[in-house]
Amino acid sequence: MKKRITIRNSRSPETESLDTSSSGRAGLCRYEIDLVGLARLLVRQRRWIAGIVGSVTVVAIVIMLTTPNRFTSTAVILPSGKTDRYVALRAMMGLTGGLGLDDENSSALYPTILRSNLVRDSILAREYEFDFEGRTMFLSLSEYVGRTDPDKLRHALAGLTSITSSSRTGEITVAVETQYPEFSRAIVQEYLSQLESYNLHRRRSEARERVRYLVRELERRDAELEAAEDSLSDFQTANRNWASTTDPVILKRLGRLKRDVTSKIEVVAFLSQEHEVAKLDAQKDVPVVRVLGEPSLPTQKSGPFRSVTVITTFLISSALVILAVFLVDLAGQLLKGSNKGDLDRISEDLSEAFPLSSRLYSRIRGKEDRDEILMDT
Repeated sequence: MKKRITIRNSRSPETESLDTSSSGRAGLCRYEIDLVGLARLLVRQRRWIAGIVGSVTVVAIVIMLTTPNRFTSTAVILPSGKTDRYVALRAMMGLTGGLGLDDENSSALYPTILRSNLVRDSILAREYEFDFEGRTMFLSLSEYVGRTDPDKLRHALAGLTSITSSSRTGEITVAVETQYPEFSRAIVQEYLSQLESYNLHRRRSEARERVRYLVRELERRDAELEAAEDSLSDFQTANRNWASTTDPVILKRLGRLKRDVTSKIEVVAFLSQEHEVAKLDAQKDVPVVRVLGEPSLPTQKSGPFRSVTVITTFLISSALVILAVFLVDLAGQLLKGSNKGDLDRISEDLSEAFPLSSRLYSRIRGKEDRDEILMDT
């Protein structure tokens, strides 16, 4: 029977010596492929090919039909903070991702906050109420993904969520994909609510720290003022004729106490004024989550793409099965019908194609042979 893949030496005797001196090889292998023979092989193995490809395709169809549709809800958060005229240039240079990170009022940290366990745990702890196909549903993410372990729940939520930011414009996109459109929108809305809550109650800023400092300082200065007033009152009580006295010691002591009270009153008044100003600055210092429209209610599915998946599965499985048929047939020819010279020629070509791997393999084989000789001796 004619071989479908033939290995033969393509050199002529008169040119062999010339080519050997230039290339370092005694012969050059040429592989001849019989396309008609390969086609006949595929025809003979058509039942196996059709059976395997058909089975894989049917499995893909069943999986696609049983996979529910998925819907993605999206919200876009506009950047906040100071305007930087060099945003585009800094983004091209890759310096700060296009946003001024030195501005504590910037939204550059929003993606990190949204991906934090603090926000994720708050989202996972909620039970969501939404309308689906005319009925009200109550569903938590733990029930939706069928897991209770906290780490696995966070991983599952990360798989449902996509948080991306544009290095050029600074806008942040939050997207959640589930099989219920309303459920996806509810989770995106909760992301925005948690971000707003973090900015209001947890995010530290210079203005808020100043308010806290002024509150502590006011409490301390009020206590000092109260103590100074008590000292003055006690001294006046002990010296009831202080208003008409001419005693220089009493007058000196009384003057010091009055100056102490007056200075502390001025300090408290100044700190109170600064405290009011700082409170107003702290209100302005809260980063505002500027959302470009409310989270969308998806009406078109975002997946799965059943037709594309089935066609891709059919093509890939067909190619792999045909390749496997060729390789099995070639191995059968080499092991059963070919002489040892064919295997040697293939080994030489592989050594030339992958010289590093060939040398490494030779070293390993040489070491194994030496070990066997030592064991025999």
